Amino acid sequence: MRIECLAAPQLNELWSLREDTLVDPDDGPDGPVTVQTRWGPVHFENPDPVLRTALERMTLGPVSLSNVLPGFPGLEDLDRPEAHSPEVAALLRGLRRIRHCLVRTLALGGTPLLSVVPLARDTWFVPQPVPGDRPCRLSRFAVLRWAEGGLRMESPLAHHRVQLHRPEMVQLLGLLSGGDRPVGLQLDQEVTEAAIGYLLASRIVVAAEHPAVGADAPRYAEDDDPTLAGWSADDMMVHARSRLGRSDGPFGATFAHLGRMPAEPAVKPLGARTAVPLPRPDLGELRTSDEPFSSVLERRRSLRRYGPAPLSIRQIGELLFRACRIREGADRDGRPYPSMGSVYALELYLVAGPDTELPPGVYHYDPLGHLLEPLDAPAAETAELREAAQATLSADGPPPLLLVITARFRRATQAFSGIAYTSLMKDVGVLMQNLYLVSTAMGLAPCALASGNSDTAARAFGLDWAVESSVGEFVVGTSPPAADLG
Repeated sequence: MRIECLAAPQLNELWSLREDTLVDPDDGPDGPVTVQTRWGPVHFENPDPVLRTALERMTLGPVSLSNVLPGFPGLEDLDRPEAHSPEVAALLRGLRRIRHCLVRTLALGGTPLLSVVPLARDTWFVPQPVPGDRPCRLSRFAVLRWAEGGLRMESPLAHHRVQLHRPEMVQLLGLLSGGDRPVGLQLDQEVTEAAIGYLLASRIVVAAEHPAVGADAPRYAEDDDPTLAGWSADDMMVHARSRLGRSDGPFGATFAHLGRMPAEPAVKPLGARTAVPLPRPDLGELRTSDEPFSSVLERRRSLRRYGPAPLSIRQIGELLFRACRIREGADRDGRPYPSMGSVYALELYLVAGPDTELPPGVYHYDPLGHLLEPLDAPAAETAELREAAQATLSADGPPPLLLVITARFRRATQAFSGIAYTSLMKDVGVLMQNLYLVSTAMGLAPCALASGNSDTAARAFGLDWAVESSVGEFVVGTSPPAADLG
């Protein structure tokens, strides 16, 4: 594909409103105006005709405000109050009140190059001049992805996202590696610098702190900032996109996919193999014989060594019954642990070794029937799961019983937007706490693992990684002698 060289005689800025913004004249063409935004309404009691016209035109699409108000400043003078006429100053005051709805588009004539879309309420976009003596590069937190019919750049550090409208903008991003100014780009220099200025202001691109000197590599503030040093781009993006403030996507219990894909059953169906019924403890007796709850909390600890006695089927049955079964006659919150939105997407798989009374192998736990379903797990993957748990524990041998927690993602994604995955992580946390406390009350040796291999688990349990995948690991055995507790 041949890319035409773009010249810059008509470089300008276009203004529009976010697509989810509605301009509502309250009492006809001369009355008050209400701008309905995702952050709530903004009322203009007596808007002047210029602001009213600007709002009306921006609802139709990107517009040059110099066509609304002759003399409206260009990019270089927009944030120089001393250069503004009273009419321009009045229009800017009105626009600042809806700054969280204003989309700013860099364009050549009527051809958009890129647009900056606000994600937060209190943000005013100000394109930055490009530092002529300092190199620029993409932020290490910036992400390019396809969404809603186009390419966009996002960063968890930013209060804006950038929509890319032309292939030249993608090419520009590829050349911003922190070296010299982009070369070989099919763009006029003025356009290139204006585009970089937009990217700098949106925190997609960062400028070096100082000019490059000799062979010394340029230094960037985000690389040396102690508040950012511990963050990976992946962790920070999950954090930003699962909280309000820096995301404008659907959020919460939206049920956005209702009717688009089949619902997952509340309880995963059993397979064809005969399930093993587990013993059920006498809850009435436990209520009188258990040690006090505060005592269990105080004694709770992670134990990585085990006693010589095998973990019995009775102990396994009691642990699972008390920690994660579905109670008889239960309502939506009918398990011993809570679940965000009562989706209960988590499943338990048991990898039993020779130090349990179960025949060694892999089992799926049915919380409704309190049964164990044997699985035909490949021996290599089963061994790999146990060896990985041993390595994570830094133990002398594999744990007696490995519990692998998986999530049936559709249970969460059908209900939630923006928080589906993080809701599952919270569910994993409360389930692990249940397993810890029940194990402690029973005198067992519990320990949660930091992570596990979801690909190995998917192969071992016969799962589709994108449909159901491991999200947590927990090991348990009989308690070691007191002398071994350290």
